[in-house]
Order: sequence, then C-alpha cells, then structure tokens
Amino acid sequence: MAVIGAQAQDFNVKKGIITINKKEIAKIDRKGVVYKFTSLDDKTTFWAEVKSSANNNFWLQLKGENGNVQDMEMKNVPFTLSKEKQAIMAVYFSADGLITEEGINSERATELFQSSNKELSDKWNKIDGDRKVEKAEETALLKKANINVTDDASIMQGADKIGFINTKTTKQAYSSHEATIADIKGNVIAKVSYDETKTMNAKRGVTLTTYDDKQFDLTDLNYFMDATDPIKANPVFIAKLYANGYKFGDMTQQIKDYRDAKTTEKQEEYNKHVVEARGKSRNIYDQEGYVIDKKGTKHTGLVTIEFESVPRDGDYRISGSVGIADVSSYGNSVAIKTDKKRLNFKAKEGVEFGVGNERYIGTPTSDDGGLGNSNGELDVFGGSSKFLIVDYDNGGNMVLHHLKTPDGFYLLLKGQKKAIYLGNKSTFGTRKEDTTKKLFDKYVNCSALQFSNYDTNTFEGLKKLVDDYVQSCN
Repeated sequence: MAVIGAQAQDFNVKKGIITINKKEIAKIDRKGVVYKFTSLDDKTTFWAEVKSSANNNFWLQLKGENGNVQDMEMKNVPFTLSKEKQAIMAVYFSADGLITEEGINSERATELFQSSNKELSDKWNKIDGDRKVEKAEETALLKKANINVTDDASIMQGADKIGFINTKTTKQAYSSHEATIADIKGNVIAKVSYDETKTMNAKRGVTLTTYDDKQFDLTDLNYFMDATDPIKANPVFIAKLYANGYKFGDMTQQIKDYRDAKTTEKQEEYNKHVVEARGKSRNIYDQEGYVIDKKGTKHTGLVTIEFESVPRDGDYRISGSVGIADVSSYGNSVAIKTDKKRLNFKAKEGVEFGVGNERYIGTPTSDDGGLGNSNGELDVFGGSSKFLIVDYDNGGNMVLHHLKTPDGFYLLLKGQKKAIYLGNKSTFGTRKEDTTKKLFDKYVNCSALQFSNYDTNTFEGLKKLVDDYVQSCN
C-alpha cells in the first residue's frame, strides 16, 4: 500500500477499497488499463481510463453503465508512478465531483452519462492516424528515391553521398542533441534540437528549421521509438526535408536564389518605408521646381532638399538622400535633377529655389543671434546659412521664415548680406527689448523708422516695417 498527498487529500488503495483521508469511499477493480469504480452500496458503477496519444497528450475517458462515454481534460493531476492511483486522482480532480471524500456522487454519475462525448479521443486518434500516414508517405518517398541515412550520419542516394548530419550531444541527467543538416557542399539546410526522452520532446516540442525559414513540427520523433537517439532520429529529419522539396546534393544555387529573393524583398519593404517616412516629413523630394544659381542662371527640374532627419518608422530609419551635398546640414543644401544632370547648391552661395507656390532664399543669418541654425532651433551665435521661405518681398526687401519655425520671422533688407531675427526669443529664454532695439537700429539704419512702432515678432509687423522702409528709407 502507498500513500500519496495531493492537495491535502491522502489517497489509499487496500484490497480493492479506495480511501481518502482514511475514509472508505468506493471500490476499485482493474482490467488491463481500465479501472472499474463501484459505490460502496454497489448501486453506482462507472469505468475510467487515462488515455494518451502517441505524443504523450493525456485525457480521461469515463464510461457509464449505459455504455455512454465521456472524454474529459486532465486537470492538475498530481504525479504518481502508480497507474491505479493516477486513475483515481484523475477522476477526483477532473470529473467535477463524480467522486468526493463522501464517495461516488450518484446524481453526478446519472447526469454525466446521459450522453456521450468523445471529442478528445476523436481529436487525438485523428492526429495520431494522420501522422502515421504522413510518416509512411515520407518514408516511401525516401525508399523510392533510394535515399538512406547511415549510422555515421551520411545521407546517401544509392552509392552517392548527397549530404551529412552533424550532431552535438550534451549529456546530463539525459542526453540532448543539436543536429545540423547539410548538403554535400556543406551548405546548412536545416537545424533541430531534441531530447533523448519522449516525455521531454512532447513537453518542449521539436521543430526542424530550414535555411529558408520554414519550420516543421517533428512530433514524429515520438512515434515508433521510446528513446530518441541520432541514429533513430536522423532518418525522420531527412524524410521530412525530402518530402518538402529539399533534395540535398549541391543546393548552392537554390540557397543563393532564396537569399537573393529575400534581399530583394527586404529592399522593396525598405523602399516602401522610405516613401512612407518621407511622406510624413517636411522635406522636399523630387518635386517640380527651379533653382537660380549665384550667376543668375535658372535651372528647372526635380528639386530635393531635407530640412530634417526622416523620423523612425517601424524598424526603419531613413537619413539623408543620395546626391545631396553635406546631408548632415539639414536645410543648407538643395539638389535639382535637370534633363542633363544632377546639380547641388549651398545656401551660403545665395541661390534661390522654388517649389509650387513657395520660394526659398539661401542666406546667412546675423551673428547677433536668434533662430540661427538649420533645424530652426535658437542659436545665440547665429551666423549660419540656410534656406528660408519668402513670405513677403517688396523690391528685394523681404520677410522670411524657416520651414521648421513658421512663427519665427526674419528680416532681409536689400543690400544687407544677412537676414536678422528681431523677435523676442533667444537660446536661453527671452531676449531683452533693449537688446532687440539695438539690433534693429543697427540693421535698419534709418532714422525715419522707430523700433517702438513695429511688432517685430509677427509677420504683419515686419511687413509694415518693410513697406515703411521702402517708402521712407530708400
């Protein structure tokens, strides 16, 4: 007699009597792998069997006196080496009150066996049957092709060697194996890891992964063998691969074709993300427009300029465009693709370009500060050259802004070499009004215009300043 503790219950069997916590609850009798449960008053009887698939999937099958069968999932049944106690605990934990510490529940038995349900048996029997058929077909294909695997792991087709298998074995409490399967040229066709024991293979699963990222479930390793060793397992691998189009021999070209196709696929996906990411940016790519160079020559064609790095889109990050000089200086370089060639120009060259209804001027900004760098951020030193959008032009006297700072306006007066920012923003906060007035007086240099009369933070204020300058200071 043995005693097993399971969730505070002590299950015992002695002389055909089941006890739970030393209390007799039912009779049990075994015939083969089937156990007959009978109530102590002999009024209720049912039969129980713990069934398993070829791949160690377990379920409980119960049969009533009327012949109806019920399949039930095994629910947290404690481990035991005793098949008898396994059946008792399977019924106790899985049959929803069919047996309790008080005995067999006759009402539950009557309710349970009013109908039959063999879904689990049908499911696993079909899977087992399908796998046996599949394995037989794969084995037949190998036989027809005259392919076999030798004990030294050579893959042979007749007298010709067409591949081989290298297996690395790690021995602990049990052996685990890692197999690498190659063609005759040593190209890796597939890899697989598996264990010596059927139970561990069922628990962890065995997957054969090929060079082209296909995966095959090798539950077949658990068919027709109790212990899985390389000599037994290798033919299963080769049968599976051969049946799915991996013919061994020299597969160099086939592997190259796959890798080339994957490279093309990845490039196409990358290009798609490029287009999507660019479409979300404020950059200009291959749009119809013009560039007027420093000599006054006008070039027409497709204009490209980057004002910002293209944002991350998924796992892709696009930065820079081929053909744009100094792409690290966003907004400082423009390219145009004409009928004859691709031309590149710098903002510091004083060039002008236009796209659609927008006109851009390349100009340096005043060293006295303001929105000074190409990213539209505040730069206390200023002095950099960039392309600014022309918001207003009166005889070459302009109001400008950078694409990334639409509310940060610059003033560029005819004859001046640099545009100036006369707003109240600065790198370290807010610019003092006295400082801005000094910049205004020095840059405008016209006694007819007083700083206090203009809101130099706004487009309207600067437009009024330009118009007054043209009227009073030229």
